[in-house]
Amino acid sequence: MLTLTKKQYFIDKKLQTKYALLTILLLLIYSMLFALILFTPYIFKLETGATLEEKTAAARMLLELHKSVWPALGSVVAILGVVSIFVTHKIAGPVYRFKRDLSEVCAGNLDISFKLRRRDDLKDLAESLNMVIAELRTCVHTLQQDHASRSACIAELEALVRDNKIDRDTARGIIETLQKNSEQAVQVTEKYNR
Repeated sequence: MLTLTKKQYFIDKKLQTKYALLTILLLLIYSMLFALILFTPYIFKLETGATLEEKTAAARMLLELHKSVWPALGSVVAILGVVSIFVTHKIAGPVYRFKRDLSEVCAGNLDISFKLRRRDDLKDLAESLNMVIAELRTCVHTLQQDHASRSACIAELEALVRDNKIDRDTARGIIETLQKNSEQAVQVTEKYNR
């Protein structure tokens, strides 16, 4: 792993390698097109009916271009390939943290908050994920309250039935409470039934 001053730049090997290779491929294609445009006039001079002096000058120019262009292009491709690791770090880090934190959420931990470093990208996605987690917390809290209320009503109903102390008005009050809780649960989950 590539590390500099205790900072890990190669966070998601697969993702970062993919984009580094893509960057290198695009730079190689660009370099080939650049070389083709640069070398073609001199190659045509060698192939056409130019004078010996013109052909010699074209050959010398081709040799000089080969000496200077290929090492420069190779250096640029290598440098930009390494730079792409640093650039993708700003995306790979947040993606890694999103995966890790979302697995925590799937395991039931809703105390997660997506926090990114100052220079990381995808901050708007982190904010959206934080809103989703807050909404989940609200839903879970409402459903937990509903469950507690229903459980209390059921226990009360069971005790009244067991002691033969239930009358019509008491039963009606418990039923209304259960219906109210059911309506609250429906309201909480209704927006997800699309």
